[in-house]
Amino acid sequence: MNHPKDTALIAPFRNVETTVKTLAADSAVSTERALNAAIVSADITRGYEEYLTLVDQYYAEDVEVSTDVSPDPLVGKGRLKPLLLGFLVPLHMMAEMGGLWVSIHEVSIPGDSLDEQHSEWSLELIGVTGRRVTQAWCVRRRWKQSRVISEYHYAHRQAGEALSFDDLRIAAPRDPDSVKPS
Repeated sequence: MNHPKDTALIAPFRNVETTVKTLAADSAVSTERALNAAIVSADITRGYEEYLTLVDQYYAEDVEVSTDVSPDPLVGKGRLKPLLLGFLVPLHMMAEMGGLWVSIHEVSIPGDSLDEQHSEWSLELIGVTGRRVTQAWCVRRRWKQSRVISEYHYAHRQAGEALSFDDLRIAAPRDPDSVKPS
């Protein structure tokens, strides 16, 4: 049988539990905002290292990254970083040397879960010819103690045709047989 005294002792513990959950949710929201702001403010023409630093700073060692277009998740920062490098290094080179204009934008999407944050991303690439292509997708991140433990990419779409070599300011190598000595 419950006595009013017993209920009075349990109530503060429930309030503490609610407070802890609220603080964790607030931490996930503020850390998500900080990560997203850092991604948007990083400049790929300066280099790709800023992005790798963000992985070290915000992602758990055993983070699981998956997508709606690939059935197998990628697990761990050690596997995530080489994948990012494979995307970021060519993008950096095309932006720095080829004149490619790169812009990334993010919009938060309200979610239902305290430990889960959603956002919509768009990456716009504009070549020196003025042609452009925009990639867009959504991301769901799950957080634990200010670290991303799970990231899921979904709803991928593209506007515009893929850019070509002609959209970059890179001279094609000359044919050595056509070069005449002076």
